Amino acid sequence: MAVLARNERYSSDSRFFAKTENVGNTAVIHCSGRLCFQGEAQELAETAQEFLSAGKDLVLDLAGLVLLDSAGIGQLVFISMYAQALDRDVCIACAPGRVRHLLELTNVASLFEFFGSIDDALESCASNVA
Repeated sequence: MAVLARNERYSSDSRFFAKTENVGNTAVIHCSGRLCFQGEAQELAETAQEFLSAGKDLVLDLAGLVLLDSAGIGQLVFISMYAQALDRDVCIACAPGRVRHLLELTNVASLFEFFGSIDDALESCASNVA
C-alpha cells in the first residue's frame, strides 16, 4: 500500500532525496520524493543510523514526501528501534496529512512524536537534553 501526499502528483522522476543539516546535538533530515522501494527507504535508514551512532537526536522532516509504501514504513520502524537502543530521540516534523494517516493506520505513528514545524521539533529535542 502506498499513499500520495495531498495535492501532489506522482511522477516516475520523483526519486527520494535527503538533505541533512546539523543543529546543535540534533540532525535534521529533510526528505522529499518517494520513500518507497527497498533501496530508497534503506538510504534514509543508513543516513539516520550514521547520525544516531554519532550521538545525535533526529528530526525527520517529511514535508516533501510525495509517496510512502511499506518499505518506507519498515525503515521508519527500524530507525525508531535503533534510536531507542541508543537512547536517542527521533521526531517527525511537517508530515503531510495522508502520510501521517497511513502511519496511524499501521500503528507506526505511536513510535514517534509529531510536530507541525521543524523549529517545534528541534525545541523538543533540546528540552529533552536539558
